[in-house]
Amino acid sequence: MKNYLLVHIKTIIISASIIVSTSCASSTNSTITQNSSKPSQTSSSITNQPQVSQTPTHHKTQIVESLSLTASTTVTKNTKTELIPTDKIASTVQPINTTSVNPTDKPTVMQTIPDISFFASNKSQQFLVDFDHIIAGHPHVGQRSPRPHNDAQVYFSNSDNRWLEATDPSDYPPIYAVANGIVQLSDPPNYHYYNVIDHSEYDPPWWHVGYTIAIRVATYQNHNINFLYSMEPYITLHNKPMDFYKDFILVEDNQWVNEGDLIGYMYVPPFSERLSGPKSSHIAFGLLKDKGGTWDVYAPAIFSEQIVEQFANIYRNPSEGWSSTSYGYDWNRGRGLPTGMGWMITGSENPFGDHPLDVLMYDGIIDKTLSGAAQINSLSLGFSEQDIFYSKEGHGNFTSDIITTTTDWKAIAASIGGPTTFNIIFHENSGQIRKTQMFSTRPQQNYAMSISPKINPGQVSFEILDESNWGWAIALAPANSPADMPGTLIPEGYCPPGCPPSPK
Repeated sequence: MKNYLLVHIKTIIISASIIVSTSCASSTNSTITQNSSKPSQTSSSITNQPQVSQTPTHHKTQIVESLSLTASTTVTKNTKTELIPTDKIASTVQPINTTSVNPTDKPTVMQTIPDISFFASNKSQQFLVDFDHIIAGHPHVGQRSPRPHNDAQVYFSNSDNRWLEATDPSDYPPIYAVANGIVQLSDPPNYHYYNVIDHSEYDPPWWHVGYTIAIRVATYQNHNINFLYSMEPYITLHNKPMDFYKDFILVEDNQWVNEGDLIGYMYVPPFSERLSGPKSSHIAFGLLKDKGGTWDVYAPAIFSEQIVEQFANIYRNPSEGWSSTSYGYDWNRGRGLPTGMGWMITGSENPFGDHPLDVLMYDGIIDKTLSGAAQINSLSLGFSEQDIFYSKEGHGNFTSDIITTTTDWKAIAASIGGPTTFNIIFHENSGQIRKTQMFSTRPQQNYAMSISPKINPGQVSFEILDESNWGWAIALAPANSPADMPGTLIPEGYCPPGCPPSPK
């Protein structure tokens, strides 16, 4: 019995105990030898328990023979983190080969769930969504980053007429299988089409309801590796039935899917339904290990170079701009980051080895040569480029030359990660020097930015303290220059404040 409740940081991650069984033409005993670059630490026994899994009428697929599995030992990593802990993920199971059974009695075809190392050199050519349907994103931000987050995300526009005019699930953005594998959906009392993510401890309290799909795509050391999709429109379903999302899921539990298969649709609500504030409708995705905790995850580096480059372009340059009405604070996780599916990851987050990496895009070996330096473009902080009379970006501590201003002015400063301090040094006509802090970020803070109030003409210089070398940028413009700052154009949503009581 599986209990899948998908979660990512500060929500609920999938919690499960997996024993899978589906239909088979005949009972067979199997012995699996695991090929991996890392030595196996667990052992398992395998038995067959055939059951019937229905194939949905709306999706052509194969019925899959799977095996009922038990495991004698499990490996669970404990990582100290400030993040909210989550429940345990699925129990350890033996990696398996599966046999598809064609309902028309044609010869059966073997289907294999590979070791995770397969994806080091056999990249998926299918992203989880179409790039022209998303407006922003971020990669897996690892435990060596200023503020770690244990999944990647893609974001959708709540003002796109394609979704505002949609009447059926099929009118919304399609979601695809990123690799061959076996669908894993939760069993009651946990529902894959009704996943409550509760933030009642916040002030004001809020919560939302999403839906989830998992695909078993790989194995490692007797553990299954699941590619997880958490669809989070950021709504409470206050005017919709509990099973509203059911029609947005096109696959059944234990169903075999192939790379590129359509598995569901992403519901994108209008602003009137979406929660208030910078909360962007998105899909969180990643590779999660069975029987694990919050950080028993891998950076999802299974995609081709072309796909990763497209993804990086959109997380560095959102298609609606950083001042989009659909902006969410979480967009900042990708701002200025180098191209990759993982950034500043530890060895435990590396699917292709035990070594940490600043960037993960390829096979874990080539990636050792890649620079992880993030870069903020000082000309894109919010001022129009033609209005900027001074700009600078860099890494580490910096003191500028004296800048002479002849008109009232203001500044925008940004930092990739804390702690960082921006000081303005005023050089008075009397020869005196006065220092004022303009902006600072605390330790373990990710991308942040600030705009100064109007400052009088005169001579100034800037002192920037960036001891951790995460990166920073600053730009100056006349005080009357327009400034597009993220989060300032978001329409009012449904709640908070005033959200109904959480179902939990």
